[in-house]
Amino acid sequence: MRRILTAVSALALVAGLYACSADAPGPTTPKGGGGGQPPTGSNGLVIRLFTSNPNPPAGSCTLLQAIVTRNGASVADGTGVAFSSNFGVFQQNDLNLISVVTQNGAAVTALCSSDPGTANVRAQVTDAGDTATATITIVFQPVAQSGPFVSFCDPSFGSPQGGTTLSINGGRFFGNAASTRVVFSAGGVTREALVTDLTGNTITLVTPAFPEAQSPSVPVEVRVTLGTNTVNPVTLTLPNCFAFGNAPATQPSITAILPSSGTNEGNTRVTIIGSGFRAPLQVFFGNVEAQVLSISFNQIVVLSPPAFGAGQNNLNAQVDVRVRLVDSGLEAGLGGGFRYVVDNVITAIDNGQQRVDQPFRPVTIFGQGFQAPVAVTLAGIPATVISVSATEIIVLPGAPFVSSCSDVAGETRVVNINTGDVATGPNFVYLVTQTRPFVSSASPVSGPAGTNVSILGGNFLGVTSVRFGDRGAVFTVNSSGGITASAPPIDTIAPPACPAGVSAGTPITVSGVSITVQNANTGCTAAAGAPFSYTLPCVVPTPTPVPTSVTPTVTTTP
Repeated sequence: MRRILTAVSALALVAGLYACSADAPGPTTPKGGGGGQPPTGSNGLVIRLFTSNPNPPAGSCTLLQAIVTRNGASVADGTGVAFSSNFGVFQQNDLNLISVVTQNGAAVTALCSSDPGTANVRAQVTDAGDTATATITIVFQPVAQSGPFVSFCDPSFGSPQGGTTLSINGGRFFGNAASTRVVFSAGGVTREALVTDLTGNTITLVTPAFPEAQSPSVPVEVRVTLGTNTVNPVTLTLPNCFAFGNAPATQPSITAILPSSGTNEGNTRVTIIGSGFRAPLQVFFGNVEAQVLSISFNQIVVLSPPAFGAGQNNLNAQVDVRVRLVDSGLEAGLGGGFRYVVDNVITAIDNGQQRVDQPFRPVTIFGQGFQAPVAVTLAGIPATVISVSATEIIVLPGAPFVSSCSDVAGETRVVNINTGDVATGPNFVYLVTQTRPFVSSASPVSGPAGTNVSILGGNFLGVTSVRFGDRGAVFTVNSSGGITASAPPIDTIAPPACPAGVSAGTPITVSGVSITVQNANTGCTAAAGAPFSYTLPCVVPTPTPVPTSVTPTVTTTP
């Protein structure tokens, strides 16, 4: 699975994301918050969770971003956010939980799965003794090209009193209104909508009442299940396709930007999360206008402009992102919301060859354009990231899966989780063949079953089995060059006959056997021809009786 995820993860992060959900990363507010808002209490600590694609295909990854604020301001850089999921693994460590520190109030990771299924992702932050959580649902879809998808919701905003006629537009929908279920969730509250019609491209429904939504805009997670009357229903989750509110906000606001960095060359697909957006509008990175791809009440999708060129001075800079409504002139901004960075480039690595039978040493990757968080693979195996700077990454190699006694070699690969930018570098080699054991001699060279035999050779520390002929032996590895093994019984050899003049029970050397040692962890095996011979007690053959001639008695009758 690791190799599948590594191969597709970078593509999944930067490929054209389909559907309203794909263009609209959205928060699922933590349970327990009244009015559909994250609970703040007196401490003011809030965490919101967003995704680049809530319905990624199986065998790929989706970007996750947690935005952490206290009383509206970003928490200090380096604040830890713990992500966990009941399905899939996180790209950086290939586990179902990971801790990522914040930069500018944001912590970013990526969730991957090689199989279809539903992942309930939870993010938790603890700051100054206070804790806040947020959740979001990711549904990895079957890879089949005939699967349904969602493009956009129309409208994207409605009254909390319900009754809004909503069209979910997409394609390859199946079933009918009766077999389709749509639920709206926010703040731990879930309510079901009334589905009135379904075609191959549109689901029409009437929104439920959501009186908990008392702020100008409360994004809700919309979950669509098609074919509820079939054996294999299909579920799509849309975390930011629709919002409830007591009135459309006239003043736009920006909550989050995903991703929050991109290369100086521009054309990074960026989703701006907030409220009060309506066409026509303009988006600026610093003072440079971006190309707007789509607009809804809660989100805008743009392509970042290049950082260099005439009149553009954003090179390697952290810039403000600004949204301006053309009809009213009202603006919303997020200070330092986007960072321009140089492309990832790997120039060299150290400790690029390491034996698999010894503790791994840290590997330093030299280059430029590195920005945490990153995912690193060495020869296709995920590595544990220890530290990241603009020019150096230090990682600890992960254990490879070795099925034969051959080296595992492949490129060094760094993925910028924020942008999907990929850099490749020199090959890293897991040295396997050097772990091959060898047998030079055995002592004693003969004896009965049960004899303790000292086997001499090398690379024995990883040996997992010892065989005499085709029989496994009980053994102890004493050192890299020595093994003590007990010669196993050989019941396939018949006791030898005692030579003339030799008494029964005298040990006789009967057969030499090979000794084979194997490291099952690497698949490496070594065998020595016949360094040990078995002795068995001889037996005196029983003499074969000689038949005695009998003269028949003849009786004569007078």
